[in-house]
Amino acid sequence: MNRMRNAILLPLAAWTALAGPFESGVQPVLTRACAGCHNAKLSSGGLNVEALLTQPALADRDRWESIVRRVRAGEMPPKGAHRPQNGELERAITWVDEEYARRDRAAKPDPGLVTVRRLNRLEYANSVRDLLGIDLMAGEDFPVDPYGYGFDNIGDVLSVSPVLTEKYLKTAERIARAAIPVDSDKPKPAMDRYLAERMGQDRMLRLSVHHVFPASGEYVLRSAWYQALRNGTRVRLRLFLDGREVASRILSFYYEMDRGLDSPPLTVPAGRHKVEAEIEVLPEPAYKGSPPYLEYIQIYGPSQVTPAARTAAYQRLFTCGHAPGAHARSCARRILEPLARRAYRRPPSGSELDDLLGLVHAAQTRSGSLELGLRAGLQAILVSPNFLFRVERDASPGTHRITDYELAARLSYFLWSSLPDEELLGLAEKGRLGNPAVLRGQVARMLADPKSRALVESFTGQWLQTRNLSVLTPDARLFPEFDALLREDMRTETEMFFEAILKEDRSILDFLDARFTFLNERLARHYGLEGVTGPHFRRVELDGVQRSGVLTHASVLTVSSYPTRTSPVIRGKWVLENILNAPPPPPPPNVPELNDGAVGVSVSLRQQLEQHRANAVCASCHGRMDPLGFGLENYDAVGKWRTMDGKFAIDASGELPGGKKFAKPAELKQILAEQKDAFTRGLAEKMLTYALGRGLEARDRPAVRRIATRVAENGHRFSALIRGIVESVPFQMRSGVSQ
Repeated sequence: MNRMRNAILLPLAAWTALAGPFESGVQPVLTRACAGCHNAKLSSGGLNVEALLTQPALADRDRWESIVRRVRAGEMPPKGAHRPQNGELERAITWVDEEYARRDRAAKPDPGLVTVRRLNRLEYANSVRDLLGIDLMAGEDFPVDPYGYGFDNIGDVLSVSPVLTEKYLKTAERIARAAIPVDSDKPKPAMDRYLAERMGQDRMLRLSVHHVFPASGEYVLRSAWYQALRNGTRVRLRLFLDGREVASRILSFYYEMDRGLDSPPLTVPAGRHKVEAEIEVLPEPAYKGSPPYLEYIQIYGPSQVTPAARTAAYQRLFTCGHAPGAHARSCARRILEPLARRAYRRPPSGSELDDLLGLVHAAQTRSGSLELGLRAGLQAILVSPNFLFRVERDASPGTHRITDYELAARLSYFLWSSLPDEELLGLAEKGRLGNPAVLRGQVARMLADPKSRALVESFTGQWLQTRNLSVLTPDARLFPEFDALLREDMRTETEMFFEAILKEDRSILDFLDARFTFLNERLARHYGLEGVTGPHFRRVELDGVQRSGVLTHASVLTVSSYPTRTSPVIRGKWVLENILNAPPPPPPPNVPELNDGAVGVSVSLRQQLEQHRANAVCASCHGRMDPLGFGLENYDAVGKWRTMDGKFAIDASGELPGGKKFAKPAELKQILAEQKDAFTRGLAEKMLTYALGRGLEARDRPAVRRIATRVAENGHRFSALIRGIVESVPFQMRSGVSQ
């Protein structure tokens, strides 16, 4: 590889010494290689190379970088077309790439402008949780956030509607009541029943639900099954709260028995908790009938409410040391000021704090209760633009470094999808967060913190598009094994895999071909792997033949399929966008649909799709996409390995542009793993977009190049990617708005 690169670069030294290397070394080569098809008359693929070569050298960067990318991928010149000999074309595109790199190094840093951005639903919920220490699933009923550039945290599309404004007001009131309990607000006991069928967990041996307990107090959990069994059949019922077993019982079935299990009264703090139920048929006496599926999870309470002063929420907020009802006037400031500081992600100004305290004192005067007064103050904080929006104020209209408080907010919402903690704010207050050594230490601390789970779930779900699992419904007749729990298992595998790369600081290239994953018995059985028992996930080593890397995760394979069949086109497009950083253009209008009824019956899917490459209009894109998708055809529409599609044997072979051939998925993955530069740059672009909350522009290319180079120089470690983004010009600086 080095010998080949030197063969290309050595002539460049003499080449660039010429008066016009573009005119002497690029124009004639591309004229011979490309202008035959890409000219004013034909303009194949919408590209007119003749016109491009008459412009000032490399003026249209988007076009030139597309040419470089497609030539290096072997897509151009197409198979059968003239290709210049003796490495002329390779030298030409290398000069183009190196010239842009030189211009980037000489360019003045331009970080661009990050607009005022409201918190999305996840950021809102996490911010409320970390501000008040209570998880209320806040924002759950907010309208779904719009997407931009593939992510739902993009400032330009996060607008505020009248409906959302009304939701903010109502949710702030609900949060304030839960966060500041008063004894006069005791809720009446209520029963909430979650039916398995309505949760999409019908005919399951294990049910799972997240429930918001309205107040701290005593609750009783219950689950039951709905199927009669043979007399004497023994079953074990178990109930769990936040993963801890709270009730277990072995029952011998008889017809008139209560087919359920109640927990003893449990003291549960207010907020969101995970409740699970599990049933198991014991092996003796032997039972061969259908298993007794669980019907529901039921939660009753609170039968007794914990006195307000004894709740964790009350003790967390009321730090002035006075007994309830005996608070001094100074308590309001002592409680409210640090609350506003955390919520606003900076110290509140004197006037902001005075306005909040005025609300508190007015409400306290009306009600005679500091607690009710503080509720009014907390509601005001939660609907304030200083909380709902991430605002960065320009000290000057030119390019400048953001403040330490703004850096703390960018960092925390990038890695935690939440507001900064006290340690970050403390460093910002002292002006130390911008110190490179301190910043690196904080990045390491934050990645090790459990709150970095938000990066795993949010970024992974959007980058790999596995969030779409929640709305996908594969055909139940064709894929009866797919259900709500398998869907959740698929998502869990991919998230645990991403988390392992993050926590173990592994190479990002492991995304392409890592020889391990995380499975439970259900998903292992779906994959045809033996030796994994039980519902809990554990690390499993792989041989790389059928499974390795995210391309073979059932989550990815399912979201890149149709409900009734696989789609080599969708899967090929997915690989181009997320692995090779070379997304295809939108399809032309009026593309005819495939005859799904014939697939696997009278013709194979591959034979039908051959029509794409027979059509000259479609061939340029489908020649790139389809072979990638065909290489994954051994996996059905829910990611299960197969060798037949109906009555036709699977043919997973293919040839990529450039001539590289493969015969099976493992060989395709190996070819993709060799494209590490394209993958690294693509992942850097996507993660920088996510971190900034805006789409990338031409001005960001130097930063992306530096990040990708840094990652490669550090063994492609995940930490190098994160640090490269955090220490980049776009992340630490901004261009001010002219007044």
